[in-house]
Amino acid sequence: MNRATELYDRAFRAAEEGVLAEERLDAAAAVAQFEEAIRIFSRLAIVESLSKRTLLQEQISDFQARIEKLKSKSVEPPLVQQRVEESVNDTCLAEAERLEAAARAIDTPDHAKQSIIDAYMVAADSYITVLQDAALNESVQARVQFCVEAIIDRVTALKQVPLTDDDLDLIEEELMEEMESFLDVAAEVPAKQAVVSAPVPLRSPLALPRPPAPSFAESEDAKYTAEEVDVLRRSSVINGRLFQPWIAADSAELFHPSEQFIDPDGFLSMSPKQMDKLDKWVRPAGYGTGQPVMIATISPYVIVQDVVTDCSFVASLCITAAFEQRFQKQLITKIIYPQDASGTPIVNPGGKYIVKLWANGVPRKVVVDDCLPLGYNGALLCSCTTTSNELWVSIIEKAYLKVNGGYDFPGSNSGIDLFALTGWIPESLSFVEAGGASSDVIWQRLISAYNFGDCLITIATGDMAVDVAKRVGLVPSHAYAVLNVVETASGVRLLQVKNPWNRKRWKGPYSVDDAVHWTPALQAEVGFDLAAARSAKDDGLFWIDFGSVERHFNALFLNWNPELFRHRYTIHKHWPVEMGPANDTYNLGYNPQFLLTLPNAARRTKSCSVWILLSRHVTAVETPEAVQQFLTLHVYRQATRVYHPNFAFVRGTYSNNPHCLTCLDVDLSADGPTTFVLVASQYEKLTALDYTISVFSTDEPFELTAAPEPPPHAQVVRDQWAGTTAGGCPKYGSFLHNPQYQVVITDTLTDVLVTLEAPVQYPINLRLIRDGQRVGAVSKKTLVAQSGEYRPGFCYLAVTGLPAGEYTLVPSTFEPHCIGAFVLSVAASAPHFHVYTLPPEGHGLLEFLVSGKWNMAAGTAVGCSNFGRYLLNPTYLLHVPAPTRLFVRLRPTRTPAPSLNVSLFPCSASGQLGDAANPTTATLSSGAGCYTNSASGARTPLAPIATGFYLVIPSTFEPVQADFDLVVYADSPVTLSRLR
Repeated sequence: MNRATELYDRAFRAAEEGVLAEERLDAAAAVAQFEEAIRIFSRLAIVESLSKRTLLQEQISDFQARIEKLKSKSVEPPLVQQRVEESVNDTCLAEAERLEAAARAIDTPDHAKQSIIDAYMVAADSYITVLQDAALNESVQARVQFCVEAIIDRVTALKQVPLTDDDLDLIEEELMEEMESFLDVAAEVPAKQAVVSAPVPLRSPLALPRPPAPSFAESEDAKYTAEEVDVLRRSSVINGRLFQPWIAADSAELFHPSEQFIDPDGFLSMSPKQMDKLDKWVRPAGYGTGQPVMIATISPYVIVQDVVTDCSFVASLCITAAFEQRFQKQLITKIIYPQDASGTPIVNPGGKYIVKLWANGVPRKVVVDDCLPLGYNGALLCSCTTTSNELWVSIIEKAYLKVNGGYDFPGSNSGIDLFALTGWIPESLSFVEAGGASSDVIWQRLISAYNFGDCLITIATGDMAVDVAKRVGLVPSHAYAVLNVVETASGVRLLQVKNPWNRKRWKGPYSVDDAVHWTPALQAEVGFDLAAARSAKDDGLFWIDFGSVERHFNALFLNWNPELFRHRYTIHKHWPVEMGPANDTYNLGYNPQFLLTLPNAARRTKSCSVWILLSRHVTAVETPEAVQQFLTLHVYRQATRVYHPNFAFVRGTYSNNPHCLTCLDVDLSADGPTTFVLVASQYEKLTALDYTISVFSTDEPFELTAAPEPPPHAQVVRDQWAGTTAGGCPKYGSFLHNPQYQVVITDTLTDVLVTLEAPVQYPINLRLIRDGQRVGAVSKKTLVAQSGEYRPGFCYLAVTGLPAGEYTLVPSTFEPHCIGAFVLSVAASAPHFHVYTLPPEGHGLLEFLVSGKWNMAAGTAVGCSNFGRYLLNPTYLLHVPAPTRLFVRLRPTRTPAPSLNVSLFPCSASGQLGDAANPTTATLSSGAGCYTNSASGARTPLAPIATGFYLVIPSTFEPVQADFDLVVYADSPVTLSRLR
């Protein structure tokens, strides 16, 4: 039996003993047993899944209520009695309890394991039946569900399945599927709507409920969709440790000051450099002087970074402390527990602390003890403050580094770190990419952000030559906190910056060594005492001009308070690796897409700021050597699914930063709704990923829904251009030989979508033609729809309201002889259609070929009947010895082709015609007697022909000299011979 199962068994035994003590009115014994159960359940709640943690917290609350009543000598009635009073179907409940008791009775080594499992499963089914009782109150419902959980755990142990957190959840699903229909984990919060599955596997599995009109932040306890639960569960295991989403009950966590808490996850890992300096792990009593305090002073000036490579994190602590100091409002300190009645973090003598950190889409519960690494020199090997035994910096850092794998954390950027600490929206700006033209824009954004207040500002250097870094006093690839932003009356732009090392100041303009710029007037204006700064110890605090920041720093990070936005909405989604192409440069159609709509109702302004934050879930430390995932978000101003990546309203930039922020300034002056399509995109997709999308709107409510999916009914054809079938575009005569398909529609279709995927080196195209037979040319009259210009690798066409009938579908490459496979998909709103492959021209017929020439010298290049010499064109005698079906193809051999026609006339055995002839009077004629300059030539319809002799006349519209091939396809032998 593993440790978790053992703890559950102990807790259940204690609870059962408590119930028995209640029944015999032994209050003291009942209280002792319930307290033991509470202690064990509280321990298990640290490592359990979200759903089980919620149940554990509910059961703990129930036991606490029982204890209160017992202590006041008001003993509750026994459990079964209680259920009767609460109008529960006691017969079913008693039966479920009896079945469970029977299963436990045979749960001994003497009985077959499978029979024990079967008995427990019967009991579980009986409990689930009880849960379907609509009259079941929440308290009893929770207890019954807890009984099911207990059975799950016991069955798990019997099956000898290792009881990891992931496995607990998987086994839980076997019994919990039915329960999900009847349970509401957060009854006070309106649940999000259920996810609608995509109708066919071909389509992307993306589906999204329409949210209620979003206004203010949703409760943290809001019920998630099934997909969101899966996403959050999967991304709760980070760097091999479980970090459950934060729930309201976590704020009321039980702390035991008399018990020394030891983190069951053990000590955090350290780098070899850190290990060389490590003497031991100690609690606060083992170092420093005086009693430990959680917070002595909230100030950025007292925070000190040590050997841990988390400068960006420490800079983030500095700037959050500066915010609290400046605005006298809790920000960083409110994430530490336990807290006193005023919400101020306090020291727990037991050494257990909980830190609320944002990771993988939601705030999460991080449990740590107060053991800290101590070096041989007696100093902490972690960040701390200049006040001995002040804990808040060290505890928050330990929690953050626990999530990120340990003290050997390779580092991040301060935008990411501040998001983890505060949940504030991260925005990054690059000085390298901005250029001089954007300097004023960045400065105005920077100073307005600082003056606005609800923004945290940090900056970071990039790679820098050692000699340059030493000369200017900066650290390469290092993060700094921005504590003040000033523009003086004379236009000098200055930043006050803090190095988290608490040493190493800037040496350039406006440093403490610069007496030229620091005039007495300037010192007075910004509140800086140059003489005092020179005489003081180097504490890493300095002033620097904005021009130097642009030259020597790489990036600016702004984290914005989400409370600035009146309307907010968040979803959590999964992107399977098989969804969409690995490279979406040419086809975005199968990527995750969302419709963002701002309705036109109650618009108060003509413009609105809408921010979209796309956050990739990270479950392992991402080192520079590892394969990186690059993600972005493209925005299109349209209401239909996006396929081609062109013409984006905002085109995102690919980044391996897990957070991608897109800011829209939306013009609302036009009538009607304003709609955007949000398209998530990966650069060279390698693996599946989980992600979160949060949308923020300053003034206007919005709706975030799934983008319109492709039509649900699809037929897929896998084919290829090979040899003679690689015909190219219509300007080539070989266009006729491309693969072609007959689409038969039996009833009008509301929507039809045809997609074509092929090797990206080939520009490709689709045409839908009103014919149903193989075509060699395309005319405006017969063309129903086409995919537009030839595009590499992917194209599509969409038609609405396509009537019943027969159509020809032609996929083609731009140039002929492009050999390669392709995938053709025809999807429609209803299944009233079929797709058939059209055979090659003349398939199943006999072929009779002659070659000829319109020759000026011989007098056979005479043009059409308009020129009065039509019968002087080359003529051929066709003998049909028996009734047959046939058609005639006239193919030019030059490009561009002249306008052509071929016609068939009844004649005598010698080829004499009874009457004057022209194409409009022929038995068979191409184009119904008209001329065409199609590169593939002219062709008569396939028609039945009676026994006899016929004169075949190929002609050009204008008298021109040209060569041609004349082919007769017939289903029985005929004779074709030249007369003229």
